[in-house]
Amino acid sequence: MRSRRILLVAGVAAARAVVALVLALAFWAAAPVALGWLPTTVMTASMTPAIEVGDVVVSRPAPREALLPGRVVLAIDPDWTDRLRLHRIAELDPDGGLVTKGDANPDADSTPLHPDAVLGIGVLRVPGIGLPIVWLRTGEVVPLAVSVAGFALCLAVALRRGADDDPDEPSPPRDAAAHAQPLTRRALRARSSRTRRLGRALGLAVAVALTGAAVSTPASASFSGEAAASGTVTAGRATGPWSLGCDNDGGAVVTWAYDGWEPRSFDLLVDGRVVVDDIPPWFRAVRVPNDGSYSLFRTDTVTVRTNIGAHWSAESSESVPVGGVLFGFGRPFCR
Repeated sequence: MRSRRILLVAGVAAARAVVALVLALAFWAAAPVALGWLPTTVMTASMTPAIEVGDVVVSRPAPREALLPGRVVLAIDPDWTDRLRLHRIAELDPDGGLVTKGDANPDADSTPLHPDAVLGIGVLRVPGIGLPIVWLRTGEVVPLAVSVAGFALCLAVALRRGADDDPDEPSPPRDAAAHAQPLTRRALRARSSRTRRLGRALGLAVAVALTGAAVSTPASASFSGEAAASGTVTAGRATGPWSLGCDNDGGAVVTWAYDGWEPRSFDLLVDGRVVVDDIPPWFRAVRVPNDGSYSLFRTDTVTVRTNIGAHWSAESSESVPVGGVLFGFGRPFCR
């Protein structure tokens, strides 16, 4: 029995540590709002490894002279006025604009930032606390439900009080229940007090979590994202690639354009079947693989799909035809 009580005490201590860590992270993500700073939830991976998806980055207002290369800035995206861009300043252009770039992106952003569009510079990163917001926006129900249930379980265990809190306290005899005395008024008041404390703790935890979610503005990419002026989560819309083309270069090479929500990857589909997956998000062309199945007497349809999240994608409304040619030995060529 003693070893069991020790395990219970260790479990309660671990649960309290988890709850304390989550509430502390939520506090640091929400508290800077009182200073006029802006918490931002990172939605995509363009700033990895320095900043990961689900991190909350706190930005503070800064004078123009503080906008120097190497600083991470949060600004209104000039290409998408309803989104925020949170990238690192790579250089200053001759006209005074800020050339920005995501750490994980191969090229700089296409349009420099005007200094007046900058909302602040990143000063604090709170790791992982924004993951529930990411899961909510991308429709990933399973990890969201698991995290909420896990935190609720930890909270219930953390608020446990009883003999297992003190391993040195003697355990009641096994037949104590058979000889239990009626509860006194003091015992009833103590039980009622514990219930009230449990309710207050649950309310406090929910309030802190909701506050952290409400004040943290979602931002996509290295910090580029859809702005939510009210601080609430707004749903994004996945768009498929457009302007599909096809070039014959020893086989069919499909090209496309894309300027929507920053994708995780692209997929190439032939007649609805994925033939190339996990195409890097900066690619705008890919070769149709030669599997020897393309025929001179049949035309196949090629489309491209955008993957934003695990369950969030959009296929191009346009397509390009491919097929085999005489003496092509089953290789795909544009038609």
